[in-house]
Amino acid sequence: MRDLSSDDLGLLLSVYAVLLLAFAANFHFSPKMVRRHRRSALAFVVVSFLGELSTVIALMLTWVALWSPKAWERIDNLLVFIPGSIAIGCAVFLTFESVVARIRRIARVGLKDQQHHKELAQHTSHEAQ
Repeated sequence: MRDLSSDDLGLLLSVYAVLLLAFAANFHFSPKMVRRHRRSALAFVVVSFLGELSTVIALMLTWVALWSPKAWERIDNLLVFIPGSIAIGCAVFLTFESVVARIRRIARVGLKDQQHHKELAQHTSHEAQ
């Protein structure tokens, strides 16, 4: 693994700061949704917490490495990249989960609209007779 320059560390610091902001977004789940999708909500919270914790670890180590070259000599690159990779993996997972949830919601709304149109058509055809 190559040695990281201070520019590389600054870039990593920026990436981890943005990830931390993304994980720190305050998601609220309604009690009705939690009761209906308990496992999904729990998985979302666990993955979000793991991602946030990993990001904090990577961010702190990168910050120390950026401002203390002597400390960076003692910190192995893997100590920054492993939590950083976990954080990025969690972000990708949560993004994928969010897209799937949106697609499901759109599909349900589309099905409800189709059912509503069928019921309306049946109702109007009965009135015409």
